[in-house]
Amino acid sequence: MSGPVHGTVDVKRGGCQSPHTRNCLLATSVLGCLVIILGLLVLTMAPSLLSSMILKSLALSPGSDRLASWLLPPVEAHLTAYAFNLTNPDEVLKGGKPVVQEVGPFVYRTVTVKDSLDMETGQSHLNYDPLGSTLTYRPRKIYYLVSGDPDNTFVTVPNIPLLTGFSSIRDSYWITKDVAKNIMLNNGRGTPFVTVSFTGLLWGYNDELPCFKHTRPEECPPPDGEIDIFSEDDDDDWGDEDWKRRKRYAEDEVLRSKRSSDEVLTRMKRSPLDPDLRRLNFSMLEKPKAELVNCRCEWGLFRDKNVTIRKAVTINHGMKDPSKKGWVEQFDSSTTLGWWED
Repeated sequence: MSGPVHGTVDVKRGGCQSPHTRNCLLATSVLGCLVIILGLLVLTMAPSLLSSMILKSLALSPGSDRLASWLLPPVEAHLTAYAFNLTNPDEVLKGGKPVVQEVGPFVYRTVTVKDSLDMETGQSHLNYDPLGSTLTYRPRKIYYLVSGDPDNTFVTVPNIPLLTGFSSIRDSYWITKDVAKNIMLNNGRGTPFVTVSFTGLLWGYNDELPCFKHTRPEECPPPDGEIDIFSEDDDDDWGDEDWKRRKRYAEDEVLRSKRSSDEVLTRMKRSPLDPDLRRLNFSMLEKPKAELVNCRCEWGLFRDKNVTIRKAVTINHGMKDPSKKGWVEQFDSSTTLGWWED
């Protein structure tokens, strides 16, 4: 009788030769190879893939958290200002060496509104290029004091409006230059150095020279020392009472505008990162560098910088090429600044 006996092991067909074991080993080998290949792919591709995913998440896409944090940064910016007070102006006028004293610092919190609304059209000043990879915005910078006492700090500084005027006539003919020089000296402060508060230096102080070419409102008489040669006394309707009425009207308009501006500034101080800042009527706060206020001219170094809308900036938003996010493509619709010659 032939054949295997029950209870014995077939030596010729060991454990590794059984079909079940061979299939198990084959599956394990294939799975191991796949794991090794996957591991190599992860080691070689994961860093670049992860970097790409992170960069894409940083793009300034509409409605994204990154755009929101770019519009309202969690970190506050500050402008720290100093001045150099000239302590010996009389000696300098005689040819002496100037001696200056550093004054400050005066710290102003800076809030930048990049997407303010045009009150006439209701359109935002931040727009995406639908066919490109850029966005264009026109920022507004709002400054308000957080440290220092610039209102009661006075400095003696060069008379910038007068020196600027002298520079503009430097190459004129001598007759024209002499007439223009006399006009400049007889309008405004007329001295090479002026003493003003630090607040006035930045945001505006009285000096008639910068407004010399401005059209004066009807309710404003000529500046002190200037005679209106075109006035006609016989036919003039400007009696004392009429003049006082017009002056009161001008003063009331200034006070109303100032109260509105103060309310807006108080609101901004209370919540400087309030998203509703974009909806404010900034026209109540915008000011030119020189302006007639209550029939007196005001001029300041930064008078036209606070709240006033700035020139357009075009940057790459990073949605198409995340590595270019934030690159400035244009400033004021130009790809070059024009400060240096080619």
